[in-house]
Amino acid sequence: MCGLFSSSGPSKMKRVKDNSKDFVDDLHKEGRHFGAVSHFDNSYSVGKPRKTPREVKSDIGSLSTGGRTALYDSIIKSVLTLQKAQVEGGRTGMPALLLTFTDGIENESDAQLEDVREAIRKAGFLPRNRCYFAIAGVGDASQQELRDICKGGLGVYTHTDDDIEEAFKLFIAATLAVVKGRESYAEVKKKAESKSLKVLVRKFEKIDILPMEYMFNIDTSQSMSKTS
Repeated sequence: MCGLFSSSGPSKMKRVKDNSKDFVDDLHKEGRHFGAVSHFDNSYSVGKPRKTPREVKSDIGSLSTGGRTALYDSIIKSVLTLQKAQVEGGRTGMPALLLTFTDGIENESDAQLEDVREAIRKAGFLPRNRCYFAIAGVGDASQQELRDICKGGLGVYTHTDDDIEEAFKLFIAATLAVVKGRESYAEVKKKAESKSLKVLVRKFEKIDILPMEYMFNIDTSQSMSKTS
């Protein structure tokens, strides 16, 4: 019930930043992991791979909102950037994880949905190559759109009405899948739309995360400035 003393609460962007930083705190071991932050609105920008959790969290903290939603372009650019960074850094073969968060429907990219799927396939950003794509959507994000991007084993997705914390559980579960291998990834794929992700999340802080490369690809469109 709304009243004179009700509060609108933190914006979606604030909550995404907080959850992303918590993820880094739980995951990132200096000297073992490389993390990067990309973001998208009308266009997209991909940050540099960082060796320290402090640097990754600084990149997360610098994000701001505005514009529409170039989701497809951002996924393609992020996949290609991760692949290039691994080759140039001599980290080919190290597990890689792309984590995309969105609260809206694609409305600004030059690329089409099938271009995204083709880019993932062509880059070999697939579980058999120890490369994993996960996308979480909330609110107005289209569950059908997320499903279509990921179908055929190209990725895993989840969608909740407005529960950003629940959406981030997919990212934790996907990280566990990277550590445990393709069998676990198949398990996450089956559970990605359900609350049973919580079962996997409980294991997250109890394991030693393998050396890996990961990237947050975060929606910074104007709607992210609003509360849920």
